[in-house]
This record gives sequence, structure tokens and C-alpha cells, in this order.
Amino acid sequence: MAVLLLIGLVLITGCSRSPEAKKARYLERGDRYFKLEKYREATLEYRNALRIDENNTHALRQLGLAHYQTGEMGQAYRYLLRAQQLTPDDLEVRQKLGTIYLLGAKPNEARDQAEAILQRDPKNLEALLLLAAVARTPQEIDGIIARLEKVRQDLPGQAKPLVILASLYLRKNDAVTAERYLRGAVSQDPKSVEAHGALANLYLAKRDNAQAESELKIAADLAPLGSPARTRLADFYLLLGRRDEAKKVLNDITAKAPDYVPAWRLLSQIAFAEGKLDDSAKAVDMVLKSKPNDVDGRLMRGRIHLARRETPKAIQEFQAVLKSEPRLGPAHYQLALAQLQGGNMQQAKAELKATIAAAPNYAEAVILLAEINLQTGAAQVAIEDLERFVAAQPQASPAYVVLGAAYLAAKRPADAIEVGRKLAGVAPRDPRGPYLIGLGLGAQGKRPAARQQLEASLSLAPQAFEPLAQLASLTLADRQPAQAIERVRKQAALVPKSAPHRMLLGETYAAAGDLKAAEAAFQQAIELDPNLMDPYVKLGGLYAAAGRYDEALAKVNDAAKRNPSDVGPLMLEGIIFEQKGEVTKARESYEKALAINPRLAPAANNLAWIYSEHGGDKEKALQLAQTAKEMAPDDPRISDTLGWILYKRGVYQRALSLLRESAEKLPTNPQVQYHVGMAYAQVGDKDNARKALTAATSTTAEFFGKDDAKKTLAALK
Repeated sequence: MAVLLLIGLVLITGCSRSPEAKKARYLERGDRYFKLEKYREATLEYRNALRIDENNTHALRQLGLAHYQTGEMGQAYRYLLRAQQLTPDDLEVRQKLGTIYLLGAKPNEARDQAEAILQRDPKNLEALLLLAAVARTPQEIDGIIARLEKVRQDLPGQAKPLVILASLYLRKNDAVTAERYLRGAVSQDPKSVEAHGALANLYLAKRDNAQAESELKIAADLAPLGSPARTRLADFYLLLGRRDEAKKVLNDITAKAPDYVPAWRLLSQIAFAEGKLDDSAKAVDMVLKSKPNDVDGRLMRGRIHLARRETPKAIQEFQAVLKSEPRLGPAHYQLALAQLQGGNMQQAKAELKATIAAAPNYAEAVILLAEINLQTGAAQVAIEDLERFVAAQPQASPAYVVLGAAYLAAKRPADAIEVGRKLAGVAPRDPRGPYLIGLGLGAQGKRPAARQQLEASLSLAPQAFEPLAQLASLTLADRQPAQAIERVRKQAALVPKSAPHRMLLGETYAAAGDLKAAEAAFQQAIELDPNLMDPYVKLGGLYAAAGRYDEALAKVNDAAKRNPSDVGPLMLEGIIFEQKGEVTKARESYEKALAINPRLAPAANNLAWIYSEHGGDKEKALQLAQTAKEMAPDDPRISDTLGWILYKRGVYQRALSLLRESAEKLPTNPQVQYHVGMAYAQVGDKDNARKALTAATSTTAEFFGKDDAKKTLAALK
């Protein structure tokens, strides 16, 4: 008896461990998870079943549907296509495949799936919806309408046919009939999420936000917690700028349906836009916990690394995305930004070209590539790329701005004027159109006409700085300093908290010889924005030219006593000491300023220079220069400091990109030209090296390294 019992146990155990038994268990667990909408767990079970039986139709079908439900259309397509080949009569599989084809811009394939379904089930509404979506010509639309009208008579009480009909009438620009059908749909089925959502879309198109919100709320309340209808309500609030309400909706979803990835994804995007990188990262972690290979999630994680200046991690993340999606334009673009951040100019250009190859209308990529080509002296290449782009995208106004700048760099002012006029045509309220025209006319020497256009630009954007600076320059060139001062003073009064406007006013006073007023304006600029470098430099120059070091230091000390936490006086004190040649005291002043504000860009920059050039901690110099660059990325003096520090460390390509950026903005600064010339020489660009070093050594001004510049230039010649 014991032997028989033992044999029975062995047989039972053996059966339970047989491949068929394991497969059955995997399928049963997968179906249970699928029913509970736990799609991630379901996919794991179905995959286990496929390891035992790779052609199991049920596992293939359910795995494809699970991926479809979680939005992983690439994976869904792979399994659904295999399921269709094995079971061609499965209409749900065909419907989901048709939807994937539709999303993938393959209307013919989507139509084929819809027709195949309708041959077996002429009243299948999902198939009719697919046909409605791919209908293009008026005849096709009318044909679908006729089929739907016939079908809906046999489906009384259903809202879906009316919703589809409404969408078709909207495409016929018949909003009245569309609204009638949608109201009928809601009347027939008040609990139809689809009908309320479609009615909300109609109200949005009519700009009736109150009615749209009401319908979206009804749809959200009727829909399950983890549902697109609820995230659509959040999208609506974001569209109206009601961010707190959007976050409230999303937080409610994630609290009650923590596995619903789209809500976490949207929360991450909102936090990123708000600069809350830690919150964004936490939300992304939830996305990737549910879907480890989620493309949008990994892209966002890479962007967070980029924003934190964790360049290697960002590059690694974007490269991982591209490994699975090689032609994903946004991933190539973000990788280009990361390569730029890392100083890898050539790799950045290669990624931008890959972006454009994958998505020719990717405006940001086209414009950034053109800007890089402009910075590197390849104006003609930038012009050719932008001309092609604006021909295909005539409404792309930012591209016109860069194209105009490229024409000016290529000394083609007439073309810049024409581009400005095109921009004014497509965007009449854009101040950059008349600004470009003004620059072009100024380059042609037509000053009165240029002034007129610059004034037009300012009338469109009174807070704009560049048109005002150009106006002041033209007026000073006409030897009308009083008029220049009055024009800048009048415009600066409209933006009383703008440090650049106070800076420009100071420069205009200085050009007119009113040094006292210039000093006051520069000090006001410092008070408004202590991170702005130029006012300190200009003030230091005023004091140096007048030999007023002691007087200036006395003023600085008085200011410091009145407000010990004010970094402005300490910063100015450091500059005065530097000009007096008292480097040790200058270093102490900058260190005190940084003790109060560790991220004060001018102090970090100047202290980095002292450490680098006058003896000190070279690693600390690099860290300080990087901090300064992070805080003031567009300041050419900071680019020069960081570039020269990198040059001295042998990082020549990265150094060159920074020094070239500085040299373009400070073309008359001999030391900056010396630095960029030396970098050109190290990378083997002898022509540009000679040009820059000639510009540096031909001036009578003395600068640190002038003898070295002369020797290098002689060797190049």
C-alpha cells in the first residue's frame, strides 16, 4: 500500500512539473493578472508560457494586448502580428493591429485590417471607427457616413456610432450636425465616457472652456481611475495654465491607481518644467518601475541628468534609448545637447544631423545645427540648411531669425532685410522681424531707415534690449550723445528692474563723457543683478582710467558697512584690487563674496582666473569656472576663463568651442583673441590661428601672454 501511495505521489509531482502543467499555470496566472489590469505581471506570466511553447496563440494574443494596454505599441505589434498569422479570424487582434498602423501613419494597412474585420462582422464599430480615421477624400467620408447610418439603425441605444458620425461631420466642417449627433450620443448613453470626451473636444474647438471642462469632468468621473479620460482632464488644466488643478487630478490618480504610468509620466514632465528635478526624478522612477524600457521615461531621466549637468549619465541614458529606437528624433536631439554640454562639438553636430534625418521638420535641431555652424564660421552651410527648412516650413519664425543672422555674418545685408520682411509677414507681432530689417539697413549704412525699423521693434516689445542697444549705437555713431542718452533713459524707465538696461545707460553716459552718471548707472545695474559681469568691469575701468582707486575703495567700504551681506561691494573691491595689481587682496575679496553667495558667477569667474594664472588650486579653479558658466552661460568673459583653463589642461576641442564663443562676442579684446588663436593652433587650424593672433598682437594694448602670442604667430607664418 505504501509503495502504491509513493508511486501515486511521484506521478502527481511529475505531472505538476511537466512543461504542459507549467504552461497551464503561467497562462492561468497571466489571465488572472490581465483581468485585474495588472498588465506588467501578466506579461511576465505570458512570456514564461512562450518559453515553453513559442507558438501558443493565447499567450501571443494576450501578451500583445497587454503591451497595447500599457502603450508599448512596438512590443504589442510584434506579438499581435504573430497572433494574427496563427488566428486570422481573431477580430480584436486585427482591430488593435489596425490602430497601431493608424498611429504609425500607415493608413493603407489600417484600412486593410478594418475591411477584413467588416467582411466577417459588418456592424463592427471599432472597424468602422478605423475606416473613419483613415478616410481622406470627401467621397470616402460620405461613404463611411452612409455605412454608419445604416449600421446605427440596427444598434439602438448605442452612443459609439453617433460619436463616429460626429467626428466625420467635423471633418466636413459641419460643427452644427456634429454637435447634434454628440448630444444624441450623450442622451442615449449618459455613461458613455467616449461621448462626453468627444463633446468636450467640440467645445474646446469652439473655445467654450467652461462647457469643455464640465464634459471632461463627467468623462473622468465615469472612467476607471487608471484611464486616459482622467489624464485628459489634467491635460486640459495644463492647457489653461491651471497647473495646480492638473497636479491634483494626477496625484489622485497615482494615489488610487499607482500602476497607471501616463499619470506618473505627466507628473514628471510638470515637475521638470517647474525646475523641481528631484520630484521629476521620483515620478520617472515610478514610470520605470512599472515599465523599465519606457522610452518617454528614459528620455525624461536623461533630461534630468542633463539639467543637473550630469553629462556622462545623460549621454548614457540617451544612447540606451537610441539602441532600442535608432531613429527616434527627440533622443538624437537630447543626445546632441548632452554632447554640447560635454564640449563634444563634432559629436553634437553628428547627432543633430541624425535628428534631422529622422525628422526633417524638427525645428529645434535645424536651428541649433545652424547656430553651431555660425559659431564655427560655416555661415554658408547654415544658410543652405536654413533656406531648405524655411522653404518647407514657411511659418517657422525662429528659423528666420537665425537665417537673418547668418546672412549678416556672410555680409549679405540685403538678404537679411528680405528675411526680416518675411518674418514680419508670417508673424506681424514678432519684434524680431523689424529688428532684423534694422540690422540689415544699418549694415548698409542707411541709418535713418534702420532707426525707424528698430523703433518699430521696440514698439512691439518695449522690454527688448537688443533693438535699444542698436539704436544707441547708431545715434552715438551720428555723434548725437545727448539724444542717445535720452532715448536709452526713456526706454529704461519702462523696465525699471532691468539690469541690462541700466548697464546700457551707463555705457551711453560713458560714451558721452558723463562719467559720474555712468558710475551711478553701473552701480544700479549691480544692485539689480549682482550676477551680471559687465557693470563691475565697466566700473573698474572708470576708476582705473581716473586713477580713483582709493576713493573707490572708500565708497566700497562704506557700502559694505551699511550692508555686510551685500556681495556687490565685495565684488567691486576685488576688481579694484586686481587693477591695482594687489592680487592677494583681490582673491580675499572674491572669497568673501563667495562665502556669502557660493554661486555668484562674477566672483567665481574672477577667483578661478586668479587661481589659474597667479598660483592656486587648479582643480578649484576649474570647479569655480564651471560654476560661473552654469550660472551665466552666455557671458563671454566666463566662457573665456573656462576655455583657457581647459586649454591649459590639454582639453583643446572643448576649450576651442568656449573660446570661439567668447571671441565672437568680444572681437576687440586682444587677450580673448590670443586665447582662441592658441586653441586654433593646437587643433591644427592654422588659418584661424593666424587671424586671431594677428588681431591680438596688432593692438597697442598690453595683455598677459602678448609675447607668447607673437612667438606663436611667427612660428605659424
